[in-house]
Amino acid sequence: MAVRSRFQGKQTQFHIELVYGLLFIAGFAVLAFRVDPRIAAFEGGLVVGYLLRIWEKMTIYERLLEEMVSREAETQVAAEVDEQVADEVAAEVDDQVADEVAAELDDQVADEVAAEVEERVEDEVAAEVEQQVGDEVDDRIGDEVRAQVEEEIGDLDEQIDERVAEHAEDRR
Repeated sequence: MAVRSRFQGKQTQFHIELVYGLLFIAGFAVLAFRVDPRIAAFEGGLVVGYLLRIWEKMTIYERLLEEMVSREAETQVAAEVDEQVADEVAAEVDDQVADEVAAELDDQVADEVAAEVEERVEDEVAAEVEQQVGDEVDDRIGDEVRAQVEEEIGDLDEQIDERVAEHAEDRR
């Protein structure tokens, strides 16, 4: 359907050109046999009308040509802008992504390291304190046990000495 309407416009232009041509030929034929000012004025009007028609065609062609050139220029500019901007955008995105990833990584690593260090320090401090307290307790208990054992042994020695003395007296 679009093809038909496109050719229909061309056919209309052809018919208009055909009518102008026939009127020119008829007017020149009449002027060749008899010079009539009305026919000459009509021929002059035809010439002026035809020149206006040519001028109209030229403006239409210029407008179409400008539109085509404009579309082609827009296409080329868009392609060039896409090419240049794509590289710049990709580079900028790479830079920003690298910076943001590094910052985010630093934040997360710092948080995780702090938590891990805190946990390990707590564990190691608890283990070290437990070990030192255990050693200290063992040392103190050992010292107190020795002291108490020595005291008990001393008391037992005295009791043994007393009993031996009592037994020795009893035997005597």
